[in-house]
Amino acid sequence: MIMMIIAAATATSSASMIRDTEIEDHLLDLARPMATAAGLDADNLQIRMIISPTYNAFVTGENTIFVHSGLVIEAESVYEVAGVLAHEIGHLASGHVQGRGEVVDNAMIASVFGAVAALALSASGHGDAAVGAVLGSTDQTQRIILKQSRQDESEADEWAIRLMQEQGYSLRPMANLMARLSKQRLLPQSRQSKYYQTHPGARERSVVFLNFALSDPASDQQPSADLNAQFHHIKAKLQAWTDPPEQTLINSTSDAPSDRFKLAIASFRLSDLNKALSLIDQLITTYPDQPFYQEFKGEILLSAGRAEEAAQAFEAALERLDHNTKKGQILLSLGRALMTIGDQDSLDRAIPFLEEANRLEPEWAFVKHQLGITYGRAGRLTDADLILAERALMIGNTALAKQLAQRARDRKDANSIQRQLALDLIIEAEQ
Repeated sequence: MIMMIIAAATATSSASMIRDTEIEDHLLDLARPMATAAGLDADNLQIRMIISPTYNAFVTGENTIFVHSGLVIEAESVYEVAGVLAHEIGHLASGHVQGRGEVVDNAMIASVFGAVAALALSASGHGDAAVGAVLGSTDQTQRIILKQSRQDESEADEWAIRLMQEQGYSLRPMANLMARLSKQRLLPQSRQSKYYQTHPGARERSVVFLNFALSDPASDQQPSADLNAQFHHIKAKLQAWTDPPEQTLINSTSDAPSDRFKLAIASFRLSDLNKALSLIDQLITTYPDQPFYQEFKGEILLSAGRAEEAAQAFEAALERLDHNTKKGQILLSLGRALMTIGDQDSLDRAIPFLEEANRLEPEWAFVKHQLGITYGRAGRLTDADLILAERALMIGNTALAKQLAQRARDRKDANSIQRQLALDLIIEAEQ
C-alpha cells in the first residue's frame, strides 16, 4: 500500500513508520546482495522506514534494519545509503544485537509498528486521515534504538568496506558522510544528529573510509543512470509525504516526473482528489508499466469511494510488479478495495488476496485485522474469530485473544483443525 503511516505510541515517546513497497524494495535491492555476501538470509531481510527528519539507521533482532526518512532525503548519493545499509548489515553479521543482550523479538516489533491502524496521509481534510483503513488498537511497548560501542562500529565498518567493494560501490560517499558527521562533535549535544550520537567515532572512521577509497579502483565510479533515477524517485516520494503539502506545491514546478508525482501526492494530501487523479493519469500515460503509479491511482480512487475502479488499479499494479518485489502491501490494498465493494462475490475474491498478504506480512497486525473483518462479512465467523484472536495476541491483548478463541472453539460449525487452533491460542493467551 502506498505510504501507509503506522503510529506507535508509548507512555514517554512516539514513532511513526512508513510502509511503502517501492521504497522498501529499492532499499532491499541495495541491501540483499550485501546481506548474502555477509552470510545472512537475504530473503528474510526486512527494511522499515521511520518517519523522522533525523539522519539515522539502526538494527534490531536478526533481520531488520530501520532507516529514518531523513537519511534518504539528506543523502548526497545512493552509495551513501548503500554504505549505511552495509554498515548495519555488518552489525547483524557480527551478532552485535544478540551479543549486547538487546534482541527485540519480532512479535514485539509487530506490536510496536503493526498493531495500530494503517493511516495514509490523505484526503479527508482532518490531518493524517485513514484511507479505507480501520483503526486498530494501540499497544504500549518499548521502542529500542541500539547504541553500539566504538569496537562494534569499527567491526561493522570493516564489513561495510568489504561489502561495498565486492559490489563495486564507491567508498568515497561514506568517507564524505563521516567527514560531515565528524564536524558535529563541535556542536552542542542537542544539535547533534541521531546517527552521530548512536554511531560514535566518526572522525576516525572518516579517515579509514577515505584511505580505502583512495586505494580502491571503484572510488570514482558513479551509480548507473537507472540506479540514480530510482533513488531520486523514492527520495522525491519521501519528501512529498513528509514535507507540508503546501510547500511541495510551491517547490515542485518542473515537468520532471518526480515533480509531477510530488504534486499528485500533495494534491491527494490536500483532498484535491480530482487534481491528484489527473496528474497520476498523465504519468501513467507516459509510463504505463510503472506499477507504483497504478498503486497510487488505486489509493486515490479508494479514497474517492470508487472501490471497483480502485481494485482494477491495484490489479494493474500487481501485473506490472517485478517478480522479486514483495507484493504483500498491494495485495492488502486490493483486498481492502474488494472488501469495500462489499457484495458476496467481491468478499469471496478479497479473501485469497488478504490471506496471501497475511502470509507475506505475518508480523503486521493490521493485515490480520482486515482479513478478520472480511471473513466476518463473508459469513466465515469461526475463521474471523481465529484470525482476530491471533491479532489480539500480537498486540498484547490476551484477554480478547482468549475470548475470541473460546468463541471459535465453541462454534457448532468449527471443524477439528479450527478447534485445535483455537485451543492453541487459548493456551498461548494464558501463558
